[in-house]
This record gives sequence, C-alpha cells and structure tokens, in this order.
Amino acid sequence: MIKKLFSCLVFIPFLFPIIYKVKFSLGNLGSFNLLDLSLLLIILLGTFLIFKENLKLEFKKYFLENPFLKKIILFLFFVLLVSLLNFKNLTLRDLGILKSYFILPVLAGAILIFYLKKKWFKFQDFFYGYLLYTVFLSIIAIVFRFLNLTTFDDRVKLFFESPNQLAIALSLGIISTFVLETKNNKKNYLYLILLIPALLLTKSTGAFLAIFFVSIIFSTKKLFSLKKIFLKIILIFSCFFLLSFFLLPFIAKELHYNPYKNQNSFDSRMVIYSITSKIVSENFWTGIGPANFQKKYLSEQKNSPPYPQWAVPHSHNLFSQILLSFGFGGLFLFFFLLNKKPSFKSRVFYLFLFYFLIHGLADVSIWNNDQAFFFWFIMFF
Repeated sequence: MIKKLFSCLVFIPFLFPIIYKVKFSLGNLGSFNLLDLSLLLIILLGTFLIFKENLKLEFKKYFLENPFLKKIILFLFFVLLVSLLNFKNLTLRDLGILKSYFILPVLAGAILIFYLKKKWFKFQDFFYGYLLYTVFLSIIAIVFRFLNLTTFDDRVKLFFESPNQLAIALSLGIISTFVLETKNNKKNYLYLILLIPALLLTKSTGAFLAIFFVSIIFSTKKLFSLKKIFLKIILIFSCFFLLSFFLLPFIAKELHYNPYKNQNSFDSRMVIYSITSKIVSENFWTGIGPANFQKKYLSEQKNSPPYPQWAVPHSHNLFSQILLSFGFGGLFLFFFLLNKKPSFKSRVFYLFLFYFLIHGLADVSIWNNDQAFFFWFIMFF
C-alpha cells in the first residue's frame, strides 16, 4: 500500500497546478504550499521505504557511487553556511527560497532517482505528468487571453509571478514531448497545438530563443553528439556574460545608448543588468541572500535616472542571481555541479540542461517551486 502511494507521488506535484500555489501561513515561520508538502511526503515516504524494504545497503551504495550527491551536499552546506553568515540580513523569505527552491527539491530528486533506477516507476511517468500539467496551463492561458485577463503589456501570466515564469513551465512541457517520443506514441506532438500558442501568449523572447536552440539540438543528431562541447560553450559564455555586467555602464556610455528611455523590453533588461552590476560589485564575495534583490535594486535605482520598472524580484539572469544570492563561492560550486556527466538518459539530461542554461542567460529559470524541482530532478540523471 505504502509502495503504491509512493509511486503515485511522482504525479502529485503536477496534478493541481492552481491549488499548489495556495500557501498555508505558518505565522512567524513563513508559509508552506502544497508542492512543498508533496515533496516532503516524497522524502519522508521514500526514506521510510528504505528501511521497510531493507534497502539501506542499496541506498548506501547509491550514495557512495554517485559523485553528484556529494557535490550537491557540499553546495547545500555552503549555501546554508553563507546564509547563516549573513544572519543579520536573513529573512523568512530567504529561508522560504532555500526550502522551496533548493533543499526540498534536491532531497526529493535524490530519493526519486534512487527508486527510478530500481524501476519502481518509469522516467516517462514524471515527464508525462509534467506534460499534462502544462497542457492544462495552456488551456487556461488561452481562456485568459480571450477574456483579456492579461498584464498591462498584454501578456498572459496566469497565477505565476510573471509571464516569463509561465513561459518556462510551458517550454519544459514542449521539451517533454521530445523526450516522450516513441514509435507508438507520436500523438504527444499533438499537445504542441496547445503548448506553442500558449507560449506565444507569454511574449517571452528568452523562452522562444531557448526552445529554438534546443529544438535544433534535438533534431540534428550530429549537433547533439557534440553535447559536451555545447555545455562548455554555454558555461564559458555565461562567464563572459557575468563579466560584461561590470562593463555595461561604460559600454552604454561609449555607444551613447540610453536604456532609460524605456522604448522596449531590451531597454528594461539593460536597466536591470546595469543596476545589477553595481549590486554585484558591492557584494561579490558574500552575496545579499536569495530574497533581497528587489530591496537592493530599489536602493541602487534611486541613484539612477527615473525608471518605471520597480517590481524586480530577481536579476533576470540565472548566474548573476546565484552569485548575488550566495556570493562567488556559491556560483563557483554551482558551475561545478553543472559540469557533470549523466549516469543514464544523457539525451534527456542535456536537452533540459541546455534549456535551463540558455534561458538562464535572460531569466532566472529555476526561481520557482515547480521549475526548481524539475531542474534538480534532471540534475540527478
């Protein structure tokens, strides 16, 4: 009975796409949502079954023979250490992000991969569950557009914090149709009829470009055979992108470019990146914590020309966000985690990793509960 319940939990995180966004207040301890609860159940039931089914030796072997588990434990330890060192600036929001975007998804991912390798369930179960979730999101997004329930700039975001987060969720659904491709299951591509129009309604340029590049890699076997080279190129490009943060104000001045005219979304990004460069330069080693970007952004923005973009919860770049959250050490360990060799399903691993990293150049592609869970699950492949 417990074993069957655990197998069903693979689907639970994505069965209630609206309900799990509901948060339960814990008073001074912050909040807890249903996705957090489902991940906690996976961890607790998975651990219980290790003892009940006499799997302790197998799990020990799994732990000792998986170098990534040791790396991720080091990363989590460092993240918690940096957070404690910044105790004066630590908030419940910081602890909530650590809980929902790192600790629970990492532990649940490790448990699921252990049972996945024992063939208690198929890896397709996870992706099919997520695909159905994004199809449901697509239907709601199209309905919202017909009802004109959009943002001020005519973009659909549903119950996500921004249209870009909805775009990430839908993009992962699109890639899921790729990895679920079989000779007898071509019907999965029919889901694209809903997913692609819904993605267009988000008007997320970063998502469009990331999906475009991932589609090329998926459809061209010769390109995909160069997966390790692609990964290194993305990581090297990310380093140069971060270095350019410090040069943005000087480059803009030399080119006589003024992003504060706010003529398009590119201007908006450039303003965010310009102010981010100042925050990074002042907090390069220690970071500012995972939840303090908007506060720092507003304090720095007052020294710049007036600009209407004030609600900026993160830096719109995955790598700068990790750097700002946990300092240089956190970013270094994050790069260390990314440069890994998958132990199985390498094609699936690289397709999703490329998406997260490419879109991560223009957005924070794991700064949301379900997307963080998806990312860390993939990283255990």
